[in-house]
Amino acid sequence: MEMEKSYYVVSYKPEYFEMIRAAQPADEVSFEDLSPEDRQRDVIVVAITQGGFGQDVVDDERQVKERFLEQMFTTSGIDLPRTPDVFDRYFELEPVEEFLDLDEMEV
Repeated sequence: MEMEKSYYVVSYKPEYFEMIRAAQPADEVSFEDLSPEDRQRDVIVVAITQGGFGQDVVDDERQVKERFLEQMFTTSGIDLPRTPDVFDRYFELEPVEEFLDLDEMEV
């Protein structure tokens, strides 16, 4: 049985950059110093497997938020509580309605 994946776009809020700036020396670049184009680039597409035999995922968005924060800690060392409220403070989550894998397309 093939497991279905759900896709989301995670975008960074200005509060995230302010938190990072507050933790760094004063001579680092802040969010306000970035151009609007640079700010829009601060997004990540994430995928997570949902459903399947023996899995009862009640709230897949909550799972994405908690696992994203865990991944941030693993890759960057930024240790935030793994809760949806903390995620919502620093990030926005948008479900992707359609995902097109160009490698999977037959021509």
